[in-house]
Amino acid sequence: MGATPRPVRRRAAARPRPTTVGGALVRAHTIAEAVDHAWHTAATASRPEIPVSVVAALALRTPDDADERAWVAAQLTDADDDGLLGFLRATWTLYGRVRPDLLPRVAPLAAPWFTDPPPDRDILAAVRRVVRAALQAGLHELLAAARYDVDLFGPLLSVLRPLGARTGAGLFYTPPDEADLIVRLAAVLPEPGQVVCEPAAGTGGLLRAAAQVMREAGGDPHTVGWVAVDLDELALAAHAVNVIIWDLGPNVLLAHGDALADDWWDRAVGERAEALVLARRVRRADAALDLLRRLDQTGGESP
Repeated sequence: MGATPRPVRRRAAARPRPTTVGGALVRAHTIAEAVDHAWHTAATASRPEIPVSVVAALALRTPDDADERAWVAAQLTDADDDGLLGFLRATWTLYGRVRPDLLPRVAPLAAPWFTDPPPDRDILAAVRRVVRAALQAGLHELLAAARYDVDLFGPLLSVLRPLGARTGAGLFYTPPDEADLIVRLAAVLPEPGQVVCEPAAGTGGLLRAAAQVMREAGGDPHTVGWVAVDLDELALAAHAVNVIIWDLGPNVLLAHGDALADDWWDRAVGERAEALVLARRVRRADAALDLLRRLDQTGGESP
């Protein structure tokens, strides 16, 4: 496959909203149902992290241009097993380079593609069905039109997991229109330098609503600190993807734990610090390897 767009967009003014929040929610549920059907009619194991990871990768690689979206969709739809695996590995590798601070949280979505041995042919066949279902249901078009208005992953986790599993994990999805209403009724607009905390965050719906209200008032979500806590690791992994989709900025801390009962803050800060140290070491190693390659190409002369 040729190069595809970077998964991270620069800060921009609020997008035009050609669809209502309710309309975006309906489309998100349509995508979730299509993905759920594609996965469960093809896969022999439940493993909800696999289809969530695939949808997340597609979302992160959503081009703004309609012609480019069509080209990317065609490339992915026709990709063989190696092409699909390469796309997923490249997407999560790029995520790690761009947001190493969030790697501890997004790990459940990235890890399946870096196993040894790699995913088998049956899993990749199911992945191909998920890719086609999500794209045909309009995932790229929805995000291109209304990425700040929608949470893809709340509906997706709701349909992928049976009711008992959702209840056991404490997963209760707040629709975007309800989240918007809650934030507006609170009548508290986040100010630059403040920290906004969601103690039972799930996939991040209330933070999305707060960031959108900021944008509508002329504010910039990059100037605020966003903190989210939850016991559901897969929901937090999806939240880490939403941080980029919703362009919440660099000041984000996602914590796995019970907001009322443990030392989630210290643990999350420590995990983030370790991930950043590791990322710096990897960058230094990459730079050293690049220098060695260039020296080898020049016969040992100074570059």
